[in-house]
Amino acid sequence: MWLRRRNAGFRRLGAIALACALAGTLAACGSGNDGGVPGEGQGEPVATYQGKTVTDVEFGKYMSLFELMSPMDAMLADAIPEYKEQILKRYILYKEYAAKANGDDRKEAAENAAEFRKNLEQMLGDESRKETIEPILEKSNLTSKEAERMMKMLISAELAIERKYEEIRDAVTEDEIRAEFEKAPSDYNIVTVRHILVATADPATGEELRTEEEALARAKEVRAKLIAGGSWDELAAEYSDDPGSKTNGGRYADERAGRWVDAFKQAANTQPVGVIGEPVLTEFGYHVILVEKREEMTYDKLPQETKDEILASIAGPRAEEAMRQELEALGIEINLPREETPSDGEDGEAEGESGADDGAGEADGAGGGSEGDAAGEAAE
Repeated sequence: MWLRRRNAGFRRLGAIALACALAGTLAACGSGNDGGVPGEGQGEPVATYQGKTVTDVEFGKYMSLFELMSPMDAMLADAIPEYKEQILKRYILYKEYAAKANGDDRKEAAENAAEFRKNLEQMLGDESRKETIEPILEKSNLTSKEAERMMKMLISAELAIERKYEEIRDAVTEDEIRAEFEKAPSDYNIVTVRHILVATADPATGEELRTEEEALARAKEVRAKLIAGGSWDELAAEYSDDPGSKTNGGRYADERAGRWVDAFKQAANTQPVGVIGEPVLTEFGYHVILVEKREEMTYDKLPQETKDEILASIAGPRAEEAMRQELEALGIEINLPREETPSDGEDGEAEGESGADDGAGEADGAGGGSEGDAAGEAAE
């Protein structure tokens, strides 16, 4: 349903999932590290931490792999120095976690990284793909063999990070899950509603359709027709701007109330059953809502799947904070060269809004923000 809020559970730092997306044929990937990554010790330092360094050659090879997986984020990294610094920090965190891989991880990683290399070489053998991929590799002289080695490290880090999350998740108690539920028990009510949305803006383009006053007048008009006995199927098809329900009489059956935006959720939880309520304003427009049934939930009635989701909502922020602290404890000093941009000459700085921060729940280290959303979600 397009009215739902997006849930933001713990995100795995998604290097391996991204590699699978790039290769296109890897169904499941493992982890491991063969004791070194391409470019280590070559060139000039771009980061130092705890007596260790990352050089420009090593990071350049990683950035070639990064660009293969997420060209748009690589473009942002080139344009926004702060974002590139965050990518470098995440890369260092990955190197540290790769050292924690066990023998089984390394064996599985070797197998899957070899498969990754095979798929990469197949793409390089395809002229239609080669012309896109080869220039990226040439930026740092990254070979397919080096890409394989890099993937071994990233995959091993991924499994180590996953184990860290599992440790934190397994430490969450039943009492903590119950307490989280009790913060907003009505969010877990199971509700069946019919609604007609009179939108103020096109949900696809964002273009204004009508003013709030016009939307309210139209909502009152269709509500009056419904109260007079009009057909939900016919009136939803005529009036509703919700593409997810206008073709089925505006009906959403057995939905969890907390998955809707606040004003809609409030109406679903409090409006009398069987009564067509007054129009409700949300960020989407005005809704005419009929609550057909509502089951009020208690903790003891929650299905295990829902309890697991609550558990993940507790474990996720804790894992993110643990990773943030670990990153901070590394004491990383960045020395990336800054390229002058046109705005440098005008404003003195080339600052951009990268959206990147030091919270380790994001997928910046392995493949940036958007690719983590596409392929790097953890079990919630």
